[in-house]
Amino acid sequence: MNPVSEVTKIRRDIFTRIARWALNQPLDGPFEMDISALVKEIIPDGPARYRCCIHKERAIVEEQIKIAVGLTPLNNPVTVIPDACNRCSLTKYLVTDVCQNCVAHPCRNSCPKKAISVIQNRAFIDQTSCAECGKCAKACPYNAIIEITRPCERACAIGAIKVDESRKAVIDNSLCVSCGLCVTVCPFGAITDLSQILDVICSLRIKEQPHVAIVAPAIAGQFGPKVTPEQIKTGLLQLGFDEMVEAALGADIVAKEEAHEIMEHVGQKNVMTNSCCPAFANAVAVKMPELKDIISTTLSPMRVTGQLVKDKYANKVTTVFIGPCIAKKAEATRGDEIDLVLTFEELAAIFSASEIDLSSLAPTEVKDASPNGRLFARAGGVSAAVRKHINSDMDLEILQVQGLGQCLSALKTAAKKVNGAGLTFIEGMACEGGCVGGPGTIVTIAAGTRAVEKHAGESIILPK
Repeated sequence: MNPVSEVTKIRRDIFTRIARWALNQPLDGPFEMDISALVKEIIPDGPARYRCCIHKERAIVEEQIKIAVGLTPLNNPVTVIPDACNRCSLTKYLVTDVCQNCVAHPCRNSCPKKAISVIQNRAFIDQTSCAECGKCAKACPYNAIIEITRPCERACAIGAIKVDESRKAVIDNSLCVSCGLCVTVCPFGAITDLSQILDVICSLRIKEQPHVAIVAPAIAGQFGPKVTPEQIKTGLLQLGFDEMVEAALGADIVAKEEAHEIMEHVGQKNVMTNSCCPAFANAVAVKMPELKDIISTTLSPMRVTGQLVKDKYANKVTTVFIGPCIAKKAEATRGDEIDLVLTFEELAAIFSASEIDLSSLAPTEVKDASPNGRLFARAGGVSAAVRKHINSDMDLEILQVQGLGQCLSALKTAAKKVNGAGLTFIEGMACEGGCVGGPGTIVTIAAGTRAVEKHAGESIILPK
């Protein structure tokens, strides 16, 4: 399992308590949560454990609960809780002991604000005058001036996270692609995402129509090395779902469709990217809008599978996608294939609140997808599946890139390629390791990758 920080423990505790409350409320009575009582359960009386006082701890948890149950309206799946932000008052540029007090003083000469002086044979930056332009760090021949970046800013390759005049983090919703990486790195739990855990439980309990869980292939191994996808399916059926379908089924279709797109565009385009990672696709549209037409027009495996399920039930069904990705919460709103979205972490909270021990359950057969579709969950899986549908003699270059910054850089370089007979296919994934490294996962990337490969090897479905 991933190392669990105090921030993660609190978040999971909140999810579990919300789920337990929702599962035990009478459906014929008032459905109103006593948030103050729930807050006191999570933060009991006594000395403060993490903040300046217990009152602030409770205020932050109260806001986390409100966001989790939808009482705080959000314009974006990812948001900053102002009271929780530590206002990291960091010195942006810092002179280290490596400073040689050289005669040329390029750092001082490059500073447009004249904020650098030499004190006791060492460069000194006056932080009250510093404009944080970074010219001094670039000019220093010894790399003696280092840049210190806040964790949330460093995690956001899109530059959607800024710091306001009070030094609190704010998210520019016009730039945010909902990758959720900032959620995972904030040491204070100040950044969180919209949860539909309450909506899913209520929908399952009211049960106005059938419910189908569409699970991402990265689910393999998420609940421990001894819990199989077949046992997870049994657990989902016990929660009230009528069926579980692998999103890898849609991945098989996507691989074939994207291969066709590549063959159609050879000679017309020099680059094409996958469409399965919504954060990557959104990043291209936001940062490089002139290149957005090179993104595959094929819907993602989530939406393709959702449409298959909707067609099967003549649209009289509630589809719930369960995966590792926060960006899928935003993607689901762009069509009517998926009604609700949960992360693996949120599903674990529901299982815990329901007192379902997955390891003790009998397996229920899972056989929707081929090995190719299941391998979409790890880096290289998409391009490998696409390549199998393309003629081996075709001039096709494949790049596998993870991390939004690296993805955009690779795309920029590849776009300069002159049109010709060949084509470059970029498999871009916002998360390191692919979907197995998503912000909603429970286990390490290495453990998730091994489990996905094992699950793929157990498929009895032949690629079409």
